[in-house]
Amino acid sequence: MKDIVVALVGNPNVGKSALLNAISGAEVKVGNWPGVTVEKLEATFIYKNYKIHFVDLPGVYSLRNQTAEEKVTIDFLLKEKPDIILNVVDSTNLKRNLYLTVQLLELELPMVIALNIWDEAVEKGIVVDYEKMSKLLCVPVIPTSAKDKTGLNELLDKLIDVYENKKFVQCEHFETQIEEYLKKVINLVSEYQPILLDLFPKRYLAVSLLEGTLNEPITSSLEEKLKQIREEIKSLYKKDIKTVIVEERYGVVLSIYHQTVKKQREDVVDSSITLDKIFLHKYLGIPIFLLLVWIVFEITFKISSPYVEWLDKVLGVVSSWTLSLLDMANTPDMLKSFVAEGVLGGVGFVLVFVPVLFTLYIMIAILEGSGYISRAAFLMDRFFSSVGLSGKSFIPLLLGFGCNVPAVYATKTIENEREKILTTLMIPFMSCGARLTVFAFFVSVFFTSNKGLVIFSLYLIGIGVAVLVAVLLNKFYFKTKSQFFIMELPPYRLPTFKYVINTAWVRVKAFIVEAGTFIFAMSVLVWFLTNIPYGAKKDETILANVSKKVAVIFQPLGFGTWEATASLFSGFVAKEVVLSTMGNIYVGEKIQEEKKETSFTEGIKEIATGFIDANINLVKNFVSIFGFVKKEEEEFDKSLADAIRSAFNPASAYSFLVFLLLYTPCLATVFAIKQELNSYKWMFLSIAINFTAAWIVSFIVYNVVKDFL
Repeated sequence: MKDIVVALVGNPNVGKSALLNAISGAEVKVGNWPGVTVEKLEATFIYKNYKIHFVDLPGVYSLRNQTAEEKVTIDFLLKEKPDIILNVVDSTNLKRNLYLTVQLLELELPMVIALNIWDEAVEKGIVVDYEKMSKLLCVPVIPTSAKDKTGLNELLDKLIDVYENKKFVQCEHFETQIEEYLKKVINLVSEYQPILLDLFPKRYLAVSLLEGTLNEPITSSLEEKLKQIREEIKSLYKKDIKTVIVEERYGVVLSIYHQTVKKQREDVVDSSITLDKIFLHKYLGIPIFLLLVWIVFEITFKISSPYVEWLDKVLGVVSSWTLSLLDMANTPDMLKSFVAEGVLGGVGFVLVFVPVLFTLYIMIAILEGSGYISRAAFLMDRFFSSVGLSGKSFIPLLLGFGCNVPAVYATKTIENEREKILTTLMIPFMSCGARLTVFAFFVSVFFTSNKGLVIFSLYLIGIGVAVLVAVLLNKFYFKTKSQFFIMELPPYRLPTFKYVINTAWVRVKAFIVEAGTFIFAMSVLVWFLTNIPYGAKKDETILANVSKKVAVIFQPLGFGTWEATASLFSGFVAKEVVLSTMGNIYVGEKIQEEKKETSFTEGIKEIATGFIDANINLVKNFVSIFGFVKKEEEEFDKSLADAIRSAFNPASAYSFLVFLLLYTPCLATVFAIKQELNSYKWMFLSIAINFTAAWIVSFIVYNVVKDFL
């Protein structure tokens, strides 16, 4: 079996990922390129005894080597030298797409062009003479449609044919005088620095040297000769060389376009223009956008919550079966506790995010595939530009109020690396639903007459600190000036069911494999901290001893006790366990579910009925009143309330809530940051920023309010 490496290259919104999904299905793997936050998609597909490895390079408009996406693309093509470039272009937008095609030809690599979105071109009455285009570009051109799978087999056959022939025909597209100058540059390189000919394709090398964009040191003698040629060209064309090259490329594009493309039907109405009059309306645009965000928010959490509860029930049944087997084997209590709470608890903590993330990714895939995400960014850009962000940051930040984990993964829609980092670092300051359970308990104890006001103030503090952090980072670290926000508004499309489901599953699978491993390991570590020595008193465990030493740093904040510190440690695992930890420490009652033996038949029945209940609850959720967090009636633990009332005063309690709001997010969010930004540096920096901000703000709050509360 022969291996073929195929690099998918094209502009944004040409359907590269959809085409890859149509070819290889759910075999797509998602990750990040080394050292950058740019997403990496790969897939391996067996076809006619060939193992074809597809690498979906990030969408770019050119090979200028300026943005992170462009650097990833050009580095891969030049250094990895794939067997074939699969240039995916939008059949309905060839004038813009073919500019990148002309640049790719300069790399002198075997290439096949996929005229994608062919079905839409037919609907719009666009006729493309792709056979003539193939002759003009000197590369094969195949019409394709990821939506209805048009031309996929023909495309795969052509990739194999090109691979087996191993030949590349370079057409000289520029005018004769420029072509002569390019040949002259190559002759100069052969004379003054021939090693460059072994590192770069000749045409790419010649153009890059003339433009002065080659990312490689050149000798002073060669540079002097190049300056002379640039001056000759400037004198001849009355323009600098970069402008001349760009105009030559566009000249090639327009020539090919006018020779091969025509529109037979002039009566076709562009539905995208019609829809934009509604979705980008001066007055209705933002209300419609907020309504759609509300729908995304509602569907994400209301569809997922019944299945989260069902998975918890499944895990309970599995835990019961496991404990029964351990009892039969006379297993020590410590090992049973480790398996039930450490191992199975860690697995459960990973699985609990699967329904949430899968639902979120489905919604994002629909918004991306439909073309609406770009409109949303355009609408909200004015509001976010003041803090160095664009409108694309809005949806991830809003999702953070529900859960920080899917919010971090939602930053996949942000292409700009700096903006993606800033948005990701802001998300942990958004108060998630897990924190709200603790807020609600504390305000019920200390602020009964002002519950809503106190909780609202906490939300405002989180938003304010997030904005302040973004402004400071933008000013002192990134040090970037405001730039015009320019982006393409793709046509509206109806994404296919397969594309949506495959895209969601690929990303969820990456979370389970990569993030799940880290979260599971941390859950096991936390079990050791809270249970060793096993059977010891609550103030003699490793967690208690560590908390006693750390508690001193919280004294200026009003809650410098080891009990409060231990609760914050447990909050690193998940914010909702802070109250159960406090119940265990302050009251001495560990909140546990009643353990009962469950037979295999009973367990299967419980899982099945639980799944039916989940679907029933799903329907109930859709007809219920929607809020940012699903509110449930909870029993008020009077004994814990009395213990908390004696350990805190109103000022220290409010300070504690502020710290809980701002400090290090749960470990799932922490690893989501690492996974999405592809960097341990930003993961640890996020932890440091959150902890530092929490301490400073809590210190200020406590010392301001202690004289009033």
